[in-house]
Amino acid sequence: MTASPDVSVVVPARDAAATIGEQLDALAVQTFEGRWEVIVVDDGSADDTAEVAARWVDRLPFLTVVHLAESYGVAHARNAGTRVARGRLVAYCDADDMVSARWLAGLVSELNENALATGPFDVCKLNAHRFCGWHDDLWWKQPPRSMGYLPEVGGGNMAVRRETFDLVGGFDEALETGEDFDFAWRVQLAGGTIGFAVDSVVHWRLRRGWAYLRRSLDYGLAHVELYRRFRHWGMRRRPLQVVFRLVATGLGAPLVFVPKYRYRWMHLAGLELGRLRGSLVAKPSPLSERTSKPGGATTSGQGGAK
Repeated sequence: MTASPDVSVVVPARDAAATIGEQLDALAVQTFEGRWEVIVVDDGSADDTAEVAARWVDRLPFLTVVHLAESYGVAHARNAGTRVARGRLVAYCDADDMVSARWLAGLVSELNENALATGPFDVCKLNAHRFCGWHDDLWWKQPPRSMGYLPEVGGGNMAVRRETFDLVGGFDEALETGEDFDFAWRVQLAGGTIGFAVDSVVHWRLRRGWAYLRRSLDYGLAHVELYRRFRHWGMRRRPLQVVFRLVATGLGAPLVFVPKYRYRWMHLAGLELGRLRGSLVAKPSPLSERTSKPGGATTSGQGGAK
């Protein structure tokens, strides 16, 4: 009887037939020497994502393709893949990116001492210079605190202990964007620590044109919802920073006509528009009514997510 894998790699994929092959090729050359499996979650794709993924069955260890009849978002897809995962550790990457050869080995090593692990993102390998020239090749050289709160972890470069995943209740499927930050923060509030593997680089494929602006707008909306959720757990509002960002974004509007800086401005403008839009919609915070730590982990159970 074949032994169960030590690690499960979950790849949510929606309409990714054009890109998932590159990601599966990258997974096929991992240096990790333990037992592991790959689970591709076809998230209600309208193209032949599942059929393309199935072609790698001879090149990847224990490849499984999970079919979802319709899409309920990336959080749902990650949870669905994790439910069928057999590994005591679970790693996540996206179908339109490319992981480096030491990606999995680095994340697994960090999980020896931490509940959650991540690594850097490279934004230039898969994108033209006009999309990435306004910042360093490597983004997120350590877990960032872009919202001035706890360290953040992107879902496209993440690994977690299975018991930690279960402890905090997985990814929140009510969130369309920002579910990865929410998950990482709940792990930390439950006592978990984050390990950073410098060799676990993910080459991030950015959206192009106005889709880039729309994605930044989604992030801005998510920032507001995350604040509503975590203000009761120490997240602070910074009104002076808000005013400064709005003024800077307005003054920087002419940069949209300068190719080198266009995507920087689109990123910042999208974030601010999203934050403004989200702030105008009043919602109750799902966490404000809880008496336990986010994710259902009580204070007395913090040690379970090291």
